[in-house]
Amino acid sequence: MDTNLSEELPFILLKREWQPVAISRELKQGEVKGFVLLGVEIFIARLSTGLLAAEDICPHKGIKLSLGAVCNDYLQCAYHGWQFDQEGDCINIPSLINPPPNKLKMSRLKKYEIQERYGMIWVQLEKDGSNKLPDIPEFEDPDWTYMAANPTVFKSGFRREIENYLDMTHFAFAHGSTLGKAASPVVPKMDIRIFDDGFQMNAPFPSLATPDEQPGKLQEAHMRQQRCYLPNFTTIRQTFHDGDMRLLVHIPTPNTREECTVFWAIAISPGFKGPAPEDQMSFAVKVLDEDRIMCENQSPKEIPLAPSKGGWGVLVSPGDLLANTFQKCFRQYLLDRLSLYKEKDPSEGGYPV
Repeated sequence: MDTNLSEELPFILLKREWQPVAISRELKQGEVKGFVLLGVEIFIARLSTGLLAAEDICPHKGIKLSLGAVCNDYLQCAYHGWQFDQEGDCINIPSLINPPPNKLKMSRLKKYEIQERYGMIWVQLEKDGSNKLPDIPEFEDPDWTYMAANPTVFKSGFRREIENYLDMTHFAFAHGSTLGKAASPVVPKMDIRIFDDGFQMNAPFPSLATPDEQPGKLQEAHMRQQRCYLPNFTTIRQTFHDGDMRLLVHIPTPNTREECTVFWAIAISPGFKGPAPEDQMSFAVKVLDEDRIMCENQSPKEIPLAPSKGGWGVLVSPGDLLANTFQKCFRQYLLDRLSLYKEKDPSEGGYPV
């Protein structure tokens, strides 16, 4: 294993991956908003012809185009009124009656790939047709109740959030009044399997058989299947004793190296016998906020790719086994992608050796 991976490498390679940037319902027709993705300032506009994602800078004077507005199906710059279509082409320079074709061509926006799925808007900063979103049938099954939550900003690195989401030992403490009201700090036996695109863990939720306080359905013992699709797409399938199921997803989109926006959603099986969907969502929001506090108060803000002895923390097994699995698999993901892209010609999107 290469122990000299640069901390800049994830932000280089993740530009080829699809990342959620906004919830679909939050960007209404005719709206434009700015975001930060992997350290890059971008904007997204919903035109009548479709979505436009591009670098958040006007080619004229460099002002943020996210300050603009949608006018007559075009994005119009707030400063001098230059207009751009869904393809990022400049189609109007108001100060020129007949804009020269070369000026229009020079003014084309740096456009990014964009799509909508699972109630989220996804952006790919560097086009790569080989990278696809994981297929989660339950999220698109009309018989299941699917809810995409409002995203939550974490003042911590995205790998820190993933490790937290995978952790099975903090329930009884960080979530002592919510999810972990009846949880045991002792980790159950975990079945961990490694795949080409990530890994999977099967284990029971560590709930006490005879707690002092009877847990609710979401806190009781159940089977958990945690599936990580590298680099940062993780689902948890919960199967309860009565056959009911829930499927959750977490995708911490990296904004900067020390901040991420957590996109998450819940899919609930038909006829779920338990709290109403709205109550389940409210409960999950409380749990996530408890996680946010834990992540934001850890040091360092991001977990090093190749920590020296003691640089990541005093790890214990089996408690930290799943988090350690993620770190190892993520480093291997970086090495595999780096090797793949180095083989490509830079003009075709590869990275020079």
